[in-house]
Amino acid sequence: MHGADILVECLKAQGVRALFGMPGTQNIHLYDALLRRGGIDHYLIRNEQGATLMANGYARATGEVGVALTVPGPGSTNAATGLGDALTDCVPVLLVTGGTEVAHDGRDRSKVFHGLDQAPFFAPISRFYARPERPEEIPAAIAGAFAALRAPRPGPAVIEIPSDVAQMEADVAISDRIIGARPEPDPAEITAIADLMTTWQRPALLVGNNVIAAGATAELQALAEALSAPALMTRLGKGALSDAHPLCVSSCSAKLGRQILAQADGLLIVGARLTQIDTAGWTLELPQNRAQLDPDPAELGREVDIAAGAAGDLRQSLALLLEDLQKNTSLKNQWNGFLAKTRTSITAARPPLSLMATMRQTMADDAIAVVDVTSIAYRAFDEFPVYQPRTFLYPCYYVTLGYAVAAAIGAKVACPERQVVAFCGDGGFQMTACELATAAEYGIGAIFVVVNDGGLLAIRGSQETAFDGRTIDTDMQVPHLADMARAMGVRGVRIEGEEGFADAFAEALQHDGPTVIEVMMVDRRDEIISRVPWIHPD
Repeated sequence: MHGADILVECLKAQGVRALFGMPGTQNIHLYDALLRRGGIDHYLIRNEQGATLMANGYARATGEVGVALTVPGPGSTNAATGLGDALTDCVPVLLVTGGTEVAHDGRDRSKVFHGLDQAPFFAPISRFYARPERPEEIPAAIAGAFAALRAPRPGPAVIEIPSDVAQMEADVAISDRIIGARPEPDPAEITAIADLMTTWQRPALLVGNNVIAAGATAELQALAEALSAPALMTRLGKGALSDAHPLCVSSCSAKLGRQILAQADGLLIVGARLTQIDTAGWTLELPQNRAQLDPDPAELGREVDIAAGAAGDLRQSLALLLEDLQKNTSLKNQWNGFLAKTRTSITAARPPLSLMATMRQTMADDAIAVVDVTSIAYRAFDEFPVYQPRTFLYPCYYVTLGYAVAAAIGAKVACPERQVVAFCGDGGFQMTACELATAAEYGIGAIFVVVNDGGLLAIRGSQETAFDGRTIDTDMQVPHLADMARAMGVRGVRIEGEEGFADAFAEALQHDGPTVIEVMMVDRRDEIISRVPWIHPD
């Protein structure tokens, strides 16, 4: 087989069934192999950033690896944004690029076609990088990449295939599917955590994304119920416990979460990395008595002091912890309805989340909401209910403006039988709206709800607050976005304000192809800014 054929067969052996990318001079042999070998669907993007963001949405919606394919140089640097997002949010995204010929090794990379030394470029934003110099090295490169992609805490990987290596022939064995490592926790460390927790009377759980990645949501729920303990979610943890569950607290840093933390006398941190955003710059007040479960031993006690910790697969760790706790018959809980009463008082005082509340009422419980970085959506972590894991996709820590359009396309490719809805502001939407042409070309029936308020309102509000009302370049000339969608072959609907949105949205859910719903809200700019949490906190 040629090197390109080996690559394709290795990807198929790992269960890859979709690729997002664009052919070019230095990857044409890879594309020819895709065509000849079959078995993997390909989706042509319009900008390489779209490739890795589609792969990102695909991966978040399924837990499987999302794969992008680009040329090196400008193609890979365009794609880098999606990898940066995958690194900070621990998403398994693989970027395969063409590459400079091995025959030109030793030449100044700035003198070669698409010149870029990709290894140092990608080092800070990937967990694995390989550049096979012979076709025989491709299976090992794929195996190494998928070991990182399927690690207990996954992240992005990059494989560069030099164009001459793609053409070379070799006789190789295709690697078997890589099964992600699931390190066993130390039972003694679990027992130490259980012994500590038996001294707590108002325990709380702080839950991160690794509970979802480990498939440990049932074990989490069982532990929370056994303790009658509130479970607070980080941004990435949202969906680990259904928002319909009485013990779920959607956002650890919102008003309800802060009040729970203030009352708790012990905190179990479960698969959460305690990021700057979740902890308000590491100023969020946590109970002094803390324990931690995490798949990564280096994460234990890294951000806050803990009295006990255990590293290992969270599914096993949570089950062992519950088993140990159930041996103790003296467990007591003195929350006495505090969570329910506090939740009722908070929710009764706030208006519904504009537009998104209507979406939630109409969407199926398993529908996937892909949310961009936009003013209305900042409160979605606390106020938009999610009932299943992997149904709320947001660029949590890289905060990638323009994320939702492409990620929603990737999520719909991954889950064609489910409703997929992107919620965008006009600024972010314009960054990646070119990918609507991909949705039209392949009939990918996602819905894109876009708020047209004529500006970057969260930044405008921040400028007004910080600089005595002065603002600069946060107003923008926004085209008629529904018309733009129609020009690209997508159904476009434009409505004035929220009136009529419910009907337009319900109709879009019945439409087979993609739909853009442009909601004009220029006259409600002050109201929108008033609900941005960091400008106007609870």
